[in-house]
Amino acid sequence: MSGTILDRETVQRSYLEFGKALLSSDTNFPEIPPEVLRSIIDIFIEESVAQKAFSFKTMSSDTLRAYVKAETVEVYAPSEGSAPPESKLVFGTPIELVAREVRVLSKISDAASEEAVIDLVAETVRDVGRKMAETIDRNVLTGDGSGSDAYNLFTGLTNSSPPNENRKDLAKSPLNTDHILEAVSTLEEKGYRDRLVLFLHPRAAYHLRKDLASKGLEGVSTDVFKTGRFNELFGLEAIHLTTSIGKRSYSQSDQTKVSDAVVCYPEAAGVGGLRRRLTVEKDRDIERGLTIIAASTKFAWKVAKPDAIYLIRNALAQ
Repeated sequence: MSGTILDRETVQRSYLEFGKALLSSDTNFPEIPPEVLRSIIDIFIEESVAQKAFSFKTMSSDTLRAYVKAETVEVYAPSEGSAPPESKLVFGTPIELVAREVRVLSKISDAASEEAVIDLVAETVRDVGRKMAETIDRNVLTGDGSGSDAYNLFTGLTNSSPPNENRKDLAKSPLNTDHILEAVSTLEEKGYRDRLVLFLHPRAAYHLRKDLASKGLEGVSTDVFKTGRFNELFGLEAIHLTTSIGKRSYSQSDQTKVSDAVVCYPEAAGVGGLRRRLTVEKDRDIERGLTIIAASTKFAWKVAKPDAIYLIRNALAQ
């Protein structure tokens, strides 16, 4: 218990010292304390569904080559006196990851009292961590790769190009268990099994819950969406409800809200890269009495094997 209290006091002291430095007019801005840095990274990882599901490699530079297995070893039955042919893992063309910088801005009032500094810094840390997590998730799941803003730096799963048999358009119909089973079966037939993951919007999940309940599986429905695990039911390892897969109108003339769902095998579907170095800078808006904080990091993402992705389009989400 004493160790826990000591650790909490150390963190609070670091927050206070860092907060005072932020709000001071001292131009010698200190390096971000390790306790504050660790808090941002912890929140960053905890809040990101993409980092829970996919492999994010640590990048020591802005570029990294990642390899995805293309073929596995073969088994032979050679005749007596004959050597079997060479058998080894085969990797496809390496995927080059190029990190892009994202920057989060926050503001703190210069008039904050000393008693409030710890809370202000803690709240800023949470905001920075959550916004960075949201940025990665939206790129991984729905990014269009245009680079138009921080959420479209890379091509996400819903904008990937899986084969036709890996796509289903529900045309405003509710998502149900049959759709999930069809997706799982399609991927399993291609050799992707054991670690399949489902991503969907909470409003699309509402209809899946209703379908489970209609089949007498109310208890299972509660457990599924509370724990995120229901491999016994569908052959999936996990489900991630996330608003990073957004809602949209079905068409310009039809305002019915729809969303997409993605079932994929994370080990093959895509790979990410993360520069585990956060930079924090500050500036001041003297006229408004605000301290501006800028936190930045770099990350990369790329779809690897589109056939490891199954897209369910236009699921009812209202």
